[in-house]
Amino acid sequence: MTKKNISITPVILAGGAGTRLWPLSRSEKPKQFLNLLGKYSLLQLTALRIKNYIFADPIIIAGESHRFLVAEQLNMIGFKKCKIILEPFPRNTAAAVAVAAIYLEKKNLHNNMLILSADHYIGNIKNFRKSVNVAINHANQNKLVCLGIKPSYASSEFGYILYEKTRSEGILGRSIKQFIEKPSRKLAQNLISKKALWNSGIFCFNYKTILEEIEAFEPTLFKLTKKALEKSKSDRDFLRLDKNIFKKVKSISIDNSIFENTKKALVVETNFAWSDLGTYNALWKIDKKDKNNNIIKGDIITDNVKNSYILTDKNLVSVSNLNNIILIATKDAVMAANLNKSESIKTITDFLNKQKRIELVEHPIAHRPWGYYENIISEKNYKVKKLFIYPGKKISLQEHKKRSEHWIVISGKARVTRDGKVFYLLKNQSTYIPKLTKHRLENNTRKPLIIIEVQTGSYFGEDDIKRFDDEYGRK
Repeated sequence: MTKKNISITPVILAGGAGTRLWPLSRSEKPKQFLNLLGKYSLLQLTALRIKNYIFADPIIIAGESHRFLVAEQLNMIGFKKCKIILEPFPRNTAAAVAVAAIYLEKKNLHNNMLILSADHYIGNIKNFRKSVNVAINHANQNKLVCLGIKPSYASSEFGYILYEKTRSEGILGRSIKQFIEKPSRKLAQNLISKKALWNSGIFCFNYKTILEEIEAFEPTLFKLTKKALEKSKSDRDFLRLDKNIFKKVKSISIDNSIFENTKKALVVETNFAWSDLGTYNALWKIDKKDKNNNIIKGDIITDNVKNSYILTDKNLVSVSNLNNIILIATKDAVMAANLNKSESIKTITDFLNKQKRIELVEHPIAHRPWGYYENIISEKNYKVKKLFIYPGKKISLQEHKKRSEHWIVISGKARVTRDGKVFYLLKNQSTYIPKLTKHRLENNTRKPLIIIEVQTGSYFGEDDIKRFDDEYGRK
């Protein structure tokens, strides 16, 4: 293929929860938005992977609550023309693929699609792009292609693909026989002996071909996603799918819904390192280790510690005479586990979810389009935050039913709106915002504004915000 006839639209799926990487990954900022492997987030690494002439501007499928994170992180690395489509509810990969394919058809864009997860690791970009070229050749012949990874060890954390033993449909393309989702380690060993491949979750096909198959095997999903897109609304850089229609869409993967049923599915064996980074063990396997086979991040002292993943983002952590452990210390939570059983962390997160623990949802530092805030203290009847408001930014005009707020200026100059009156606060000055009072905080200077906010009341959730005016389109 030449530069002139290679053209493919990447579709990045950025809606995963990443619960097995708690407490680093939380629902407000899951793993795809974290800098787990260096200076870039996993989403940014995924986008940079497709910064090449063979790729068109990507489509991003993301959750409503993460829209500003997506836009900000992509803008930071020069992706300013992405179409960001917002799902009001998570509905797995079949719905996301259908929406992207229908959008491409509607806009009459490049025929071929490359489906990528925003939170995966790929070790050799050159070989990755070679594999994509092979997949494009098959997609041009109306095949549905999944990239398969030759297993480097027997893992129960990944899905597997069994393929027909005789090659078919051209070089490096084999007909798919069966998908096996996260088998036991013993079964994984058996699958590897049968030359099974890891399912990378990376797919390539022509949008017309995949839409034909979705309409054939999932006609209701096809109709609902098409209708949700037809009734979608543009909002700044985002396209919001219709909430009332999309909630009726079945939650099912593209693997189960289409690839296991179609006769057009092929697997292409690849030659690059890959991981879905679903657990700390997977993260440990691919990250850089010290002489004791440890991954150490933060202010940490170790003595006779081996084969471990240890991270702290604030306080000093010391570890002695322990092996094969995970130890994660954040500002508000500490988690320890056996590295070789890191998938069992889901049991902890399920328990936290039942208890409705805020540590499962919120990060100590939460980013917003106007800046960010840090949770300092959170108790039953009060909460303390530090707000950092970027120059020229402001929060929405809002009120609360269940809490009052006290604002103290630590640095900068604040423009305050309270009950229709506007006034300014300087360093060491403060004000009080009673319940059911319309208010707004604004930084119209060229310097950062830092505020200590003390909330008092009976409830402090983000859903106790009634917005009257918001320049970022939030409701």
